[in-house]
Amino acid sequence: MRRSLLDLNNQLETMRTESAKLRGLNEQLARDVAELQRSQKDLQQGIDDRVRKLEPQKVTIDDKEFVVDPDEKRLYDDALATLRKGDFVGAASTFTAFQKRYPKSGYADSVLFWLGNAQYGKREYREAIASFRALVASAPDSPRAPEAMLSLANCQLELKDSKAARKTLDDLLKAYPKSEAAQAGRERLASLK
Repeated sequence: MRRSLLDLNNQLETMRTESAKLRGLNEQLARDVAELQRSQKDLQQGIDDRVRKLEPQKVTIDDKEFVVDPDEKRLYDDALATLRKGDFVGAASTFTAFQKRYPKSGYADSVLFWLGNAQYGKREYREAIASFRALVASAPDSPRAPEAMLSLANCQLELKDSKAARKTLDDLLKAYPKSEAAQAGRERLASLK
């Protein structure tokens, strides 16, 4: 009987040891699964972030909403940043490259306006006139059109063509009488007379 109790006690102790080992293995497996899930979630988030950088993005410029490629947005933003730094040569070349690469872009009107400003900054008044005229012709309803006409008149004045500048300012006042550019145009016209 004692021997039976001793055997049962040994078996019970063996089972407790095995149970503890299994419990430990179970806890280790649970930690491993949790770590794998966390790793998979991080990996998926990284993939999502990289794919998002390649997907087209919605952009709103001058009250116009459109979809652009990430490279297109980056090139436009770079060109604008270059212009804001006062590097008119670099900005003009970047905007020109943008026009060649993305001729049908939603940024087209804005690019013409900023290209004209960069050309004006480089004192390339004839090229600036062409850019501003192209903007007014292609997008007369653009919020930038009145400013483009005023800049066009400024270019004409720089070229000592006051007759053309007067006509441009008159056209500005007729086409966009309530714009801020029209107010500045009135003042400029008064100083020309």
